Amino acid sequence: MALQFLIGGSGSGKTRRLYEDLIRESIREPQTHFFAIVPEQSTMQTQKEIVELHPGHGVMNINIVSFERLAWRIFEELAVESLAVLDDMGKSMVLRRVASGVRKDLRIYGSRLDKNGMIGELKSVLSEFFQYGITKEQLGGLADEEKNPLLSQKLKDLQTLFSAFRDYTENRVMVKEEILSLLCEVLPRSELIRGSVVTLDGYTGFTPVQYRLLELLLLLCRKVTVTITMDPEEAPYRESGEEELFHLSLHTVCRLIDLASRTGCGRERDILLTGKPFWRFRESPELQFIEEELFRYGSA
Repeated sequence: MALQFLIGGSGSGKTRRLYEDLIRESIREPQTHFFAIVPEQSTMQTQKEIVELHPGHGVMNINIVSFERLAWRIFEELAVESLAVLDDMGKSMVLRRVASGVRKDLRIYGSRLDKNGMIGELKSVLSEFFQYGITKEQLGGLADEEKNPLLSQKLKDLQTLFSAFRDYTENRVMVKEEILSLLCEVLPRSELIRGSVVTLDGYTGFTPVQYRLLELLLLLCRKVTVTITMDPEEAPYRESGEEELFHLSLHTVCRLIDLASRTGCGRERDILLTGKPFWRFRESPELQFIEEELFRYGSA
């Protein structure tokens, strides 16, 4: 169990270095499972890049997945029977149905449900609640504490809608945002993930449920490597104010270090890409200058 960061500025070659190291290790250890976790929209591009870089021009024992695809891979391994998953259209249809049933209890949103885009906006809000683990009890507590009467009533309306949505979908279907929560429950039983090597690339930060999953990966995997976009000279191991340029990157690093400490996971030597010019800008000094100076007020 080990955590490693690969830190470098935009265009410094983090992704290429990560994939080259991953391919080299996968060739050396053909019996080990390797997982390259990237955002859903990047899976095909990542497959293409790894196939082009690999001497055998294939992914071999490297699995390119998003968090969601990793979940389905583990569900298949463990024969987990999951409920049908609601997509965005399904969530909107269910929300419209349950909202009509509680319309009389919605003091703010009740008269606005038939307006164009209203159900879509409410669906997005509920998706955020699922993604960040917000409960109806928390919404009720926030509504009671809020001194602004308008905001307090909006929170109560959202609590009513959220409660009705959960009551309707319970034991019938689950929303896409709940897939990772189910994965966290079953992941410790997986032999596929135990002792594997995992890399994460393309993320600026993680949601609470993703951090829960990462904590399990640190506990179960042999090694977890995460790319971080920031200047390595910016003191990457400290928290910062939200106004700082690399606040999200710094917070991610500190949060993962805390998780590694909590799980008893060790640390491998981090890779800091400091060489100039950056790999992407090796033939464009103008872009290299912009990368170094953009939003660095007073540095020039």
